[in-house]
Amino acid sequence: MATPVQSFACAALLALGAALASGAPAQPGTTAQPGMAAQPGATAPSDQASHWPGRPVTLVVPYPPGGTSDIVGRQLADRLREELGQTIVVENKAGAATAIGATAVAHAAKDGHTLLLSAGSTFTVIPHLNDKLQYKLDDFAPVAPVCTAPFAFVVRKDFPARDLREFVAYAKAHPGKVNNATNGQGSLVHLLGELVATGLGVQLTQVHYKGAMPASMDLIGGIVDSNTEALTNAVPNINAGQYRALAVLSAEREPLLPQVPTFKELGYPQIVGETWYAVFAPAGTPKPVLDKLGAAIRKITGSARFGAAMRKVGNQAQTGTPEQLRELTLQQSRRWEGLIRQHGIKAE
Repeated sequence: MATPVQSFACAALLALGAALASGAPAQPGTTAQPGMAAQPGATAPSDQASHWPGRPVTLVVPYPPGGTSDIVGRQLADRLREELGQTIVVENKAGAATAIGATAVAHAAKDGHTLLLSAGSTFTVIPHLNDKLQYKLDDFAPVAPVCTAPFAFVVRKDFPARDLREFVAYAKAHPGKVNNATNGQGSLVHLLGELVATGLGVQLTQVHYKGAMPASMDLIGGIVDSNTEALTNAVPNINAGQYRALAVLSAEREPLLPQVPTFKELGYPQIVGETWYAVFAPAGTPKPVLDKLGAAIRKITGSARFGAAMRKVGNQAQTGTPEQLRELTLQQSRRWEGLIRQHGIKAE
């Protein structure tokens, strides 16, 4: 059963108490511009949804293949293909902390055939680190949330602390000596690492990698001491004994790691955080198309089948309206901005 979008908005607020218009001419079948007479043969707004999708739809995932976002994107694409009766092509367009993929969609045709599977950081973190972005939130139409991805705070398997209490004691006795991996300077994982350090009152040295995989591999190899890692990647390694989880950043214990306590129950209620994935379309996409797409996504994310698929990889399916998604994005943007300024975080 999917969780309403308000629930992960609340989780985000707790965590922080503590991510263009196309110049192409209108194609046949689009509506007339305001103030202009409809041209012969133009499709009325009420008919636009029935004509969409008229060809394969591209779902841009602004990350490399194999990670959490790619897994979510491909599972969503499979279900959308069933719902819409059209091919959904997943295109991994990684780089510049999701900016390359987001910019491509912002400049795409406004016809509903190019979509963005956004991580929250695309509109809530990156804009505060890069003032030269070629996109902004207003260049997109929010469609629907898809899922949230929780995180665990993990340490190398031979780290000299058996639990969070011992970790705090060790880190305070060795300030700056604990090396904490991130997925890159200014990444959401970096911000979550700072959230953990601030909440615990310890000084960690943030070691920035180019993505989740190299960070995870160096944790397994004992090169770094700790990491804040998405459950999609963390659970298999924890179960295999490659490293250990001291706490999860969720508001409640995670079903895939039932033995791991939350920071909240260990006395750190401000350390709550997660990321989320949602679908956005270029602003100006016809509303009947957006409505049809949003209804299809909500049907998928509200289904037991998709919910089970998400839980299997550690995620939580979410449902919600475009208005709720936009408000969540704005709320998180304001609060991540505060953490970025507090720590003087800069982009690479």
